[in-house]
Amino acid sequence: MLRILVSNDDGIDARGIRILVESILSLPDVEVFVVAPAEENSGVGHSITYRSALSPTPHPFYGLPVQAWKVNGTPADCIKSAYHLLFADQKKPDVVFSGINVGNNLGRDIYYSGTCSAAREAVILGMPAVAFSYDNYFHETEYGEAGEIVKPLLAHFLEKTGQNQMPPEVFWNVNIPHRKRSEIKGVAPAALSLYHYHDQYHQEETGYWLRRQYKEEEEQREQDDYQLLRSGYVTVTPVHIDATDRSLLDEMAAWPLIRSWSEQ
Repeated sequence: MLRILVSNDDGIDARGIRILVESILSLPDVEVFVVAPAEENSGVGHSITYRSALSPTPHPFYGLPVQAWKVNGTPADCIKSAYHLLFADQKKPDVVFSGINVGNNLGRDIYYSGTCSAAREAVILGMPAVAFSYDNYFHETEYGEAGEIVKPLLAHFLEKTGQNQMPPEVFWNVNIPHRKRSEIKGVAPAALSLYHYHDQYHQEETGYWLRRQYKEEEEQREQDDYQLLRSGYVTVTPVHIDATDRSLLDEMAAWPLIRSWSEQ
């Protein structure tokens, strides 16, 4: 039986995390634990709490057969506290699933997203992880057939977990189109689309509000997650947590500064 930890950034009472847990429970041989923020935490990135105390508290979860806790912190806090506190004296989770997020997390969103940061924190701690997001930002209460669409993906990642075939230092970023299951074209390997929008600040009476301007008319690379999601594919992106550009490490060895310093 696989032990699964579920978290999110929309909060423990969000509809998306309930749909995700219900989909997981429909699969055989699973044991599910939920540790999620007490309140909505979208856009907090990988921030952690260290200037105040965390208090994981048992929380009812829709009458489903899971153990659940709410945490007065961020998504990364939820994973960190679960690992070090709630599972301190027992078997650690075999895999972490984060989501289902309200709205997509494409391209550089993975750096801002609490949903993705929960998955990244899990990988940092040595647990494989997958982040799930649903492209319903403008229809936040509508999840359509997301629960059914996600089941084959859950089964796939659980199979890989059971076979110890989930790669280390990588989390998987999954984005699901806001379409019926019959309209989904397939599951596509996707690269991060880092430049499909740019930020703008709009002045209103209360101050400046950050808004996005999408580059609809610009040519998009076919393998980018943004383009594939728009075309009707479920996108799956492997995201490595080591951001080192190793090719530049070799180039740096020839810097006069480094060479002269080593010769002193």
